[in-house]
Amino acid sequence: MNKALINTAWILGEKVMLALAGIFITVYVARYLGPSEFGLISLALAIVALITPMVKMGGDNVVFNRLARNRQSGLLLMAASTRVRAINFVIICALLTVGAWFYFDTPKQRLVFSIIIWGSFFTTNEVYSVFFNSSLDSKFNTVAQNIALGIGVALKFAFIKLGATVGFFAAANIIQWAVSYFIKQHLFRKKTRDIAHTFKTRSRRHSRHIVQVGIPLAISSLSIALYTRTDQIMLGSMLDETHVGWYSAALTLSQGWMMFPMALMTSWMVGINHASRNPDPSVFEHRIRRLFLAVFVVAVIPATLMGIFRVELIDMLYGEQYAPAAAVLGITVISSVFSVLGTSAFNVITVMGGYSFLLKKMLFVSALNIVLNYLLIPHYGLVGAAMSTLIAEILSAVVLNLFYRRGRVLRLQLTAFMGARSAPAPAG
Repeated sequence: MNKALINTAWILGEKVMLALAGIFITVYVARYLGPSEFGLISLALAIVALITPMVKMGGDNVVFNRLARNRQSGLLLMAASTRVRAINFVIICALLTVGAWFYFDTPKQRLVFSIIIWGSFFTTNEVYSVFFNSSLDSKFNTVAQNIALGIGVALKFAFIKLGATVGFFAAANIIQWAVSYFIKQHLFRKKTRDIAHTFKTRSRRHSRHIVQVGIPLAISSLSIALYTRTDQIMLGSMLDETHVGWYSAALTLSQGWMMFPMALMTSWMVGINHASRNPDPSVFEHRIRRLFLAVFVVAVIPATLMGIFRVELIDMLYGEQYAPAAAVLGITVISSVFSVLGTSAFNVITVMGGYSFLLKKMLFVSALNIVLNYLLIPHYGLVGAAMSTLIAEILSAVVLNLFYRRGRVLRLQLTAFMGARSAPAPAG
């Protein structure tokens, strides 16, 4: 069987387990904590999503592409990325901790925020999953993630039964991240024992490359985080944490099924990297079309079902106290479809070397999204925040690709259904 298909199955197994268990326990915790305290945790996690691109400095994309082409050089780049991330993390989290004392009103809010921010070290500084994905060994990620998930779910169940406060649930997230981190680290060291010296080697040239190439990608990724998390952050600052809780409840459902297209995307990008060096450009373009087609089909089916049964889903899973979330679920599922399309286009453009274009596009979209949230939230509340993100996703995923290489990526998106024709396996 094609190794890429086996790898996709492993990624999918990980994502399905994570999504199903994650959605279930998130819903359970949300019902227990209520919209306000659930909103506090969601707000802190939104900040983590916001700082992650600044910590990673585009390292995931850069390291993945290099590992897929040259393993030894990729390991040097991977080592350089870990050092850059650690420095960035300490600086950013120290500044955020100081800012939290002025932003939040109570010690409990500051404590929860600080626990999650500093605990995010285990997600922002974790580079091992990139190595396993690039070598089509995603089964190691699956093992680590699922063990950590089981521990995290067990802890949260225990805290609910014990009547624990919100701080314990913040700590449960950190423990889950840490377990996954250390398992992947152990597996990585075991798999690369014969070339461990390569990863430990310090290369200033590779560190400079991470910074130089990573800055445009970091700003681009930050812009993506801005227009996908701005709604939650601005809802919290302009309205209150209860609104963040309602909105996050809708996001949990609308984004929960995205593991299917993301699994396909992660595995197929290895084949697209290989095809980019093929002298026949039609091979490269055909594989990109098949990627766009696959992620669209896999994304749109669950989105349609959730949109139709949004009221029933919110009532059944969250209860009456989360009823306002149903008003935005129909919008957020559409946004999620465009988000998947946008992520696949982002990955393709990085393979093409379009870092400068991504920087300009994402800066424009994130700035527009902030303006739209500022204008729409005071008048339309949750719906205004959801509409702002939907507009940003459509622009980023499709419309603005017209301006890259004379619309080459947009043309491939629009003709994606041509990818259904018989062709070699996408990661051959």
